[in-house]
Amino acid sequence: MDLELEQGFKVEMKSGKIDRACQRYDLGRNTMRRIAEEAGAVIRIGRVYLINFSKVDAYLDEISE
Repeated sequence: MDLELEQGFKVEMKSGKIDRACQRYDLGRNTMRRIAEEAGAVIRIGRVYLINFSKVDAYLDEISE
């Protein structure tokens, strides 16, 4: 997912919450959590559960070959 700023620049998101990850990869919550754990892509800050999209992308590339 990319965000477009007012000046026309695009910013690629490196991490996000579980709901955004589910949308990005078209997976359910439980499957997304399992893949994130396997990829070592889980970021926990207090009670916030984030997923590092870069690590998940690399993991999915690795297992798809």
